Amino acid sequence: MIHHLAGHTRDTLAAERVRSGKKPGAAKERAHALVSWFAGRRSEALDPSPYETALPEAVPAIDADGTVRFAVRLDDGAVVETVLIRQPSRLTVCLSSQVGCARGCVFCETGRLGLVRNLEAWEIVAQYAIAARHLGLRPRNVVFMGMGEPLDNLEEVLRAISVLAEPAGFAVPERRITVSTVGIVPKMDELYRRSRVNVALSLHALDARTRLSLLPVARRYPLEDVRDAVARSPRTVLLQWTLIEGTNDSDADAEALAGFTGGLDVRVNLIPLNPGPDPALRAPPLERCRTFQKRLADRGVRTMLRLPHGCSVGGACGQLSGRLRTDAGEVTAPR
Repeated sequence: MIHHLAGHTRDTLAAERVRSGKKPGAAKERAHALVSWFAGRRSEALDPSPYETALPEAVPAIDADGTVRFAVRLDDGAVVETVLIRQPSRLTVCLSSQVGCARGCVFCETGRLGLVRNLEAWEIVAQYAIAARHLGLRPRNVVFMGMGEPLDNLEEVLRAISVLAEPAGFAVPERRITVSTVGIVPKMDELYRRSRVNVALSLHALDARTRLSLLPVARRYPLEDVRDAVARSPRTVLLQWTLIEGTNDSDADAEALAGFTGGLDVRVNLIPLNPGPDPALRAPPLERCRTFQKRLADRGVRTMLRLPHGCSVGGACGQLSGRLRTDAGEVTAPR
């Protein structure tokens, strides 16, 4: 039995009630009421027992650009981070799927932690619920780009996606959910088969030596295998390219990336490097980033340059480190 409502869809709740001896019709009705209530669709008082409904403690830090980073303390004292990103036409919640991460990408704060543990589905959904209650509405866009490699925790991530997409509950359409990966090839195929979410691939380099220096996973999954996995996707794949000065921002890098995309249904997301664990790595000047973007566009590659959100509160890409931090930057280590 899943103890927290955040881990349930209407169907899983109804099935549990039937197993406990309730009639199917009454079980479905009760399940619908519980899921709707937890998602904030019902205002009347409701007794959710025997399920837990309390959300983990969350400490918000708000950037001047409207980004909110939540440090979420879980029941065992571990801290994960969740980011609410405000853009002119959309609200997006960035969710963590693990405490720490085993993949060790050199420009990512989370990678320095190593893997502590996987999150359960209810702990993932609870992050979304925290952001939704902060706003007083249900954001329509979700990205699994927080702490952790989602495909290393695929079963719980898929369960969380089912809860988020539950029509009677939070009702986030699967087509508005994006799961990011460093390229765990077998799990990419499984994700394609078992969901309709979008996939974002952290690519960052095409030269074998550079790619391995940035992404240790490259040792296990060669670029050819990753490209083949992208080609098998039934939907457009987002290729993420973190621009690092002197490492992957040259004209030759842009040409190589344009060549890599040939024949693939992809879009490229360019992300200037945010300050992270290695002070020797830095973003190129904005003019250089725009030149890189134009070179791709001139080769017919669909490209977007994504400017950072939430840098002042440590909420930008690569900055999530599982710590409690105030708006002023004070750091408190997790218990």
